[in-house]
Amino acid sequence: MSNFKQIKVKLQDFIIKFYFNELIKGLLLFFSLGFIYFIITLFVEHLLWLKPIARTLLFWIFIVVELALFTAYILFPLIKIIGLKKGINEFEASKIIGNHFPEVKDKLLNMLQLQRFDQHSELIEASIEQKSKELGRIPFKHAIDFSKNKKFIKYTLIPVVFWMLVYITDNRTIFTDSFARVVQYNTQFDPPAPFAFLILNKSLRVVEGDPFTLEVEIVGNTIPEDVKIIFLNNNYFLNNAEQGKFQYNFSSIKKSINFYLEANGVISKNFKINSIPTPVITNLKMVLKYPNYTGKKGEVIQNTGNSVVPQGTKISWLVETNQTKEVSFNNDQQESENFIQGTKNYFSYSKQLFESINYTISTSNEQLENYESLNFAIQVVSDDYPKIVVKSDIDSVSRGPVQFIGQLTDDYGIQKLQFIYYRKNLKTTIKKHLVDISNATFSDFYYVFPDGILIEEGVAYEMYFEVFDNDAVNGNKKTKSRVFSYYNKTAKELKEELLKDQKETVSKISKTLEKSKQTNLEIQKFKKSLLDKTVINWNDTKKLEAFLKRQTQYQEMFQKLTNKLENNLKEQPEKEDLKEKKEELQKRIDEVRKLAKHEKMLEELKGLTEKLTKEELIEKLKDLTNKNKQNTLSLERILELTKRFYVEQKANQIIDKLEKLADKEKKLSKSDEKENTSEKQEQINNEFEELKKEFDELNEQNKGLKRPLNIPESKEETFDIDKELNKALLELKDQQQRKAKKSQKSASKKMKELSKSFEQSVMAMEGESIDENIDNLRKIVENLIEFSFQQEALLDQFSSSDNRHPEYSKNIKQQHKLKEYFEHIDDSLYVLSLRLLRMSSTIQKEVSDAHYYLDESLLNFTENRFDLGVSNQQFVITAANNLANSLSDLLESLMNASPSFGSGKGGSQQFRLPDIIQKQGELLDRVKEGMKEKMKLGVEGEQMSGELYEIYKQQSLLRELLKEVLGMEDNKTRNGSNNVVKKMEELEMELIEKGFTDDIIQKMIRLNYELLKFEHAGIEQGEYLQRKSESNKMKYINSTIKKLKLQNQYFNFNEILNRQSLPLRTIYKKRVQEYFEAKQLKFKNDSI
Repeated sequence: MSNFKQIKVKLQDFIIKFYFNELIKGLLLFFSLGFIYFIITLFVEHLLWLKPIARTLLFWIFIVVELALFTAYILFPLIKIIGLKKGINEFEASKIIGNHFPEVKDKLLNMLQLQRFDQHSELIEASIEQKSKELGRIPFKHAIDFSKNKKFIKYTLIPVVFWMLVYITDNRTIFTDSFARVVQYNTQFDPPAPFAFLILNKSLRVVEGDPFTLEVEIVGNTIPEDVKIIFLNNNYFLNNAEQGKFQYNFSSIKKSINFYLEANGVISKNFKINSIPTPVITNLKMVLKYPNYTGKKGEVIQNTGNSVVPQGTKISWLVETNQTKEVSFNNDQQESENFIQGTKNYFSYSKQLFESINYTISTSNEQLENYESLNFAIQVVSDDYPKIVVKSDIDSVSRGPVQFIGQLTDDYGIQKLQFIYYRKNLKTTIKKHLVDISNATFSDFYYVFPDGILIEEGVAYEMYFEVFDNDAVNGNKKTKSRVFSYYNKTAKELKEELLKDQKETVSKISKTLEKSKQTNLEIQKFKKSLLDKTVINWNDTKKLEAFLKRQTQYQEMFQKLTNKLENNLKEQPEKEDLKEKKEELQKRIDEVRKLAKHEKMLEELKGLTEKLTKEELIEKLKDLTNKNKQNTLSLERILELTKRFYVEQKANQIIDKLEKLADKEKKLSKSDEKENTSEKQEQINNEFEELKKEFDELNEQNKGLKRPLNIPESKEETFDIDKELNKALLELKDQQQRKAKKSQKSASKKMKELSKSFEQSVMAMEGESIDENIDNLRKIVENLIEFSFQQEALLDQFSSSDNRHPEYSKNIKQQHKLKEYFEHIDDSLYVLSLRLLRMSSTIQKEVSDAHYYLDESLLNFTENRFDLGVSNQQFVITAANNLANSLSDLLESLMNASPSFGSGKGGSQQFRLPDIIQKQGELLDRVKEGMKEKMKLGVEGEQMSGELYEIYKQQSLLRELLKEVLGMEDNKTRNGSNNVVKKMEELEMELIEKGFTDDIIQKMIRLNYELLKFEHAGIEQGEYLQRKSESNKMKYINSTIKKLKLQNQYFNFNEILNRQSLPLRTIYKKRVQEYFEAKQLKFKNDSI
C-alpha cells in the first residue's frame, strides 16, 4: 500500500506543476494580449479624439478586458495552486499522464478505479500493488513541459517592439497624451491644434508693483496673426515681437493674475502670474530734538529723511510700513542696525549726530531682503565761531571818549562780550570790562570808551573786543576783533589842544564870513541890476544859480564850523568862573546855527529862477539879503564873543600854568642836591619861556578884539622872574646850592605873585565889564521905550488923518527921524552884543523886524499906500515892545548876577525887590498867553475869566509885598515909590474892567521898567543886600560825541533768513550761507 501512497503523492505534485505551467502561460498571454489591447485603446483615442462618453466606454471596456484576462490567465491558476478551488482530479491527471507516457496508458487510471472499488480483495490489492510498483518508476512531473510555453513569448514581443519604435521615432506623445486623455475620460479634450502656446518666461513670479512682460512663442505648423490674453474677464491683444513670438506688458502687478491665451479659436491652458508681496515704507517721520543751548524747539519732518541740523541733535526716525518684517539703518561709518519694532507695521530708531552722514533705510520680509532702500543725507552743521564786526571813530578822535559800534552774530546766541584793554607793549596789564548785550543770535552793541573803567592820563592803550558764543557741545568759542590803539592825553595836553582847535575854527569862520559878505554884496548888485531890466535873460538865470550854489556852500560850511565850535566848547573842562559864559556862548552858537538854515528860501529862489518871474524873484532876493545881513551880524557877534572867550580861557590857562610852575620851582628848591640839578632847572626855565610866548600870544589875540580887554602887560614881572630863573641855573651849574635855592625860592615867590596879580586883574576886569554892560543896557532900554512912545504917538496921528492931511509930509519926516533914532539904538545894541553873551538871537530878530517894517512903512507912505503904512507902523511898535520886554528881562538877570547889585536892605527877608520884579514878569507872560487864547477863541470864556481873576489876585498880592518891601507901612517912602504903587493899582482896575488887551500888556511892560529903575536907584544908595550863592564845586569831563551810524548793515530784516531754518535743499542752504558770508566780508571792508 505504500507504493500506492507514493503514486498519490506524485499525482498531487503533478497537479501543482500543472497549474504552475498554466500560470506561466497565463502571464505570457496576459502581457501580450493585455498590452496589445492597451496599445489598441491608445491608438483609438489618438486617432479618434473620442468625446468623454466614448472615451469613458473605451476606458471601462479596457478595464473589463484586462480584468478578464487577468482573472482567466493569472487569478484562476493561483487559486487552484493555493487550493482555494479544486482543479483537475486524480483521474483527469492520470489521463494526462497516460497520454504522455505510452507505457502508462490506462494503467494508472485503472489502478485508481480499483482503489475506489467498494469490495476489496487481496487480488485487487495485489493488482494495485503490482501496478503501483510498475508506475512508481515513472516520473509523472515530466508530463508537464514548461518549455512548451516559449511559443507564447513571441506574442509578447509584438507590443514591446511597437512601443520601442514609437519611442525611437519620438512619437511618445501618441501614448502619453492618449493615455492621459483616456485616464481623464470625463474631461473634454479637443483634437490638437496646428500650433501650441509656449511660455518663454523662466518664471511667472513678479515682485508686487513691478512691471512684467509675458513672452509667448507659437509652436506648430501654423502661426496665427494675433494672440489674445484673457484675465480678469477682459481680453487684450499681445504685441507681435517677431515671427512666432508675442509679448504683453503688465505695467504694475499688485495681485496674482490667472490668465489663458487664445488664437484662431485655439485656447491654451490656464496660467498664473504670482505676485510677491513687497516690504514698503508708507510713512516716514523724523523727530528732531535740538540741543538745549540752541534755543530751537523740537521739530517733526514728514516724508523725508534729509535735513540740516545743529551738531548734537538727537534724531528719532519713525517708520510706518506694509508687509515688512525688518527695517535696517545703514551708513558707511558703522555696521547696519535694525529698527525697533513697536507694533506690526511700526518701527523706530534713534541716534545723536555729531557729524554729517549719508545713510540708507532698507526694508525686508521673508521673500525679499533689503528690497526698498531709501537714500538720505543729514548735514550736521557745527556751531561756527561767533563773528564780530566793529567800527570806531578812534582814528579820527584825538581826544576824549571813543565810540565803538558793532554787530555780533552767532548760530544760536551770544553768551557775552568783553572789552579787553592793556598798556601798549605791556600785555601783562590786561583788564576786562563786560559790555551789556542781548543773548540773541545777532545783536548790535554800542560802547563809549572809557565808560565804566578807569584809565591813566598820559598812557597809550591797546584794546579789542572778545565775543563768546553759547556752544554747549564743543564748549564756548570766542572771536577777537581787530586791535585798536588809543592815547589818553593829560589834562594839560587836552586844554592846549582844545584851545588850538578853537583858535583854528574861529579863523576859518572869519575867512568864510568875509567870503559870504562879498557874495551878499554881489547879490545886492544883482538885485539892483534886475530892477533896471524888464525881462530876466538866460545869463541872469545862470548868475543867480551860481549865487545860490555859493550860498548853499557857505551855509554848509557855517553849519559845519559852528558844530565844530560848539563841540569844542562842550569838551572844554568845567571851570567855575567860566561855566556860565561857556553855557551862554553855546546857546548863542546854537541860535546862530538855526538862523543860518534857510534851505526853504533857497529852494523858492531856485523855483522862481526856473519860472523867470521878476517881481517875485526880486522880493525873494530882498528877503535873502535881509536874512544874510542878519546872519552875518549874528556870526560876527559869535566870532567876537568866541574870541573874547578864548582870551579869557587863555588867561586862565596861563594863570594855572604859572601857579603850577611856581609850585614846581618851590618843590625843586626844597629837594636835596641829587634832585636839585641844573637839568631840572633848565627844564623849568624852558617852560617859563614857553609861558612868555603864551603871554605874547594872549596880548596879540586880545588886540584883535574890537574892544580889547584890560589885560595887564606884566613885562617887568616876567623879566624879574626870568632873571631869577637864569641866576638859579648858573648857580646850580657852579655847584652853589645855597644861592641857587635862594634864587629858586625868589623865582617861585614872584611867579606866585604874578599869578595872583594876573588873576585879580582878570576878575576886576570882569566885574567892571558887567557893571558897564548893565549901564549901557539900561540906557538902551530907556531909549527904546522912548522910541516906542514916540512911534505910538506918530501911529495915532497917521490913524486920525489920511494922505491929504496938511501934516502928512511932516509926519513922514518924523517917521524918518524915528528910523534914524532906532538905528542909533541898534548900533548901541550891536556894540553891546559883541561883549554880552546873554543877549539871545531873538533880540536880533526883533531888531531886524523893526528895521524891516520901518522901511516898509516909509515906502508905503511915500507911494500913498496909506493903510499898509499904518499896518507896518503897528508891527514896528510890536517889535519894539517885544524887544523892550526881552531887554528888560536881560537887564534884570544881569543885575541879579552882578556882585555889585542886590536886594533891598529893609523889608521882608522872605521876599525882596528882585523877587517882586521876577513875579511881575511871570504875570506879564500869563497875560500874553491869555491874549493869545482870546484871539484864538474870539471871546473871553468862563475859563479865561477865572484866569483873569487869578492874575488880578496875584497883582494885588505883589502890590502889598512891594509896599512891605519899600516900608510904606511906616510912611518911609522913597522917591518914586508912590508912583510905582499907584501904577500897580491902576493896572489892577484895568484888568477887571477891560480884561486881556494890548494896552494892559504895554502898561505891564512899563511897570517892569519902572521897578528896574527903582531897584537900580536903591542899589546906588547901597540899601540892598548882596545875594550869595554856592556853585557846584564838582568837575566833570565834558565829552561831545556825534553818535556813529552803522551803515551798510548786513543784519537787515529780509536777511535774518541766514539764521532761520529754511525749508531748502542742502545745496541751496549752502548757497544762502555763502551769500551772507560775502555780505559780511563786504561789511568788514567798509570804511567808517
